[in-house]
Amino acid sequence: DTMPKKRANGEGSIRKRKDGRWEGRYTAGNDPTTGKPIHKSVLAKTQAEAKEKLKQAIRGG
Repeated sequence: DTMPKKRANGEGSIRKRKDGRWEGRYTAGNDPTTGKPIHKSVLAKTQAEAKEKLKQAIRGG
């Protein structure tokens, strides 16, 4: 079963980029003027590192 595990709401998403690096993306609230979600991302060399960075970023670390 190679289905990716579903991440809970607010946990962001992780993907592998073409350049081999891992990118974690998350929503950092909404823009007060447009009301649109603000997306931020973190980059890492490994999936585990990306997960950790993503967790820190979401927590506001």
